[in-house]
Amino acid sequence: MKKRHLSAVALAGLSQQHESRRLLAVIVRILGLHRLPLALEIVDSTFDEAASKFYFRTPPDIPDFLLSVAREKVLETIRQQNLSERLARTIALDMEMGQSLESIIQKIFSEESVVENRMAVIFACCHPALPLRLRMALLLKTHFTFTAKDIQHFRHSDDLELLSELENAPEILLQNAVQVAVPSERTFNDRLAAVLETILQLFLEGFEHSGKTIFTRRAMCDQAFQTGYQLLTFPKTATPAATALMSALCMLAARFDTRRGRSPSILFLDEKNRSKWNPDLIDKGVNFFEQAGELDRTSEYHLMAQALMEHTLAPHPRFTNWESILDLYDHLLKVRPAYQHHLYFAWLLARNLQPQAAIQHLYGVPRFSEHLLEDWLTNALLGEFYRLGKNPREAIRHYRVAQQKAPSHGLKRLFFRKILNLEKGSMRKKKVKW
Repeated sequence: MKKRHLSAVALAGLSQQHESRRLLAVIVRILGLHRLPLALEIVDSTFDEAASKFYFRTPPDIPDFLLSVAREKVLETIRQQNLSERLARTIALDMEMGQSLESIIQKIFSEESVVENRMAVIFACCHPALPLRLRMALLLKTHFTFTAKDIQHFRHSDDLELLSELENAPEILLQNAVQVAVPSERTFNDRLAAVLETILQLFLEGFEHSGKTIFTRRAMCDQAFQTGYQLLTFPKTATPAATALMSALCMLAARFDTRRGRSPSILFLDEKNRSKWNPDLIDKGVNFFEQAGELDRTSEYHLMAQALMEHTLAPHPRFTNWESILDLYDHLLKVRPAYQHHLYFAWLLARNLQPQAAIQHLYGVPRFSEHLLEDWLTNALLGEFYRLGKNPREAIRHYRVAQQKAPSHGLKRLFFRKILNLEKGSMRKKKVKW
């Protein structure tokens, strides 16, 4: 979405990105998420018209003025493209009950509906019937709305890989009859679980992926964080699980600036320079965890947040209660046996001087052979476990696979040094740190 600089908006202290998100949420709720490109065009033209009018005068209430311009453009688009019979199901039902299209749209564009509109779009983007990658792409597009100038910051072609999921989005959305609405009580818990999962994975996509530029990674983490915080402003979605998720995201985000250009955090649980972690975010994470209530061992996000707190609040790795974290991840695997949780659990086993148990655990994970063939991190960890278990031949074999598939030159150099030291038999004399 292109965004012009509106001096009047800037003087009023408003964020154009914030306003564009608000407008987009309203328009998508009316036209449907499958018409996202059309909705983006309407938002663009709204700001274009506003820019021309702001040049001569500044309205007393800019947000209301933008809403009124967008409302007229939506009505004009519906009439020109004859969309009145193909709008959202809720609008069609209201029209069948005798309400006019103008009054329905006026109600949706009202300030009272702003928060509900945003929640409705979040639930639609994260519909459990959609593939996870598409959910993440939709959430990025509707809430971050990358501009042409933003995209210039991307350095690698794979940075745009996630947004390429949107190409077939309209067809998939129509096939699954995805409605832009807050779900009913009957399906609310399942739908909210899908929203929380999508937010977490979007955050980890930026936090863990060292192959992306720092701009892309920061954008993804910030967007996931902001979306998670929005859930806490809506009474129905401000659940203990959502609050615990925000606690976990705060603990991870506190480390972001110390990890620029580095590989996934699973390889840096022992990093000693904790003075650069963001203390404000750590305090917020603790506060969110307290708001989430007592530790619920049936909640994935409570367990994650507690494990991250155990690690983050320790002043030094040697004071970390690794046994407690291992116990928390053991419970986490029973609640949700995600592959990433298996990797962390195996790393913790190796950290507790059980490298052979870590190897056996990974080989017992369902479909592990597929990850072994494709995933550089899996091979990197196995290389570490075999090195700790005094099996240099197997360690070198897995390090070579990790080196071949590593997403950055820094990682490739790291594995090269590890292989070289093992081949020289000097690993005991000179340790190569992660």
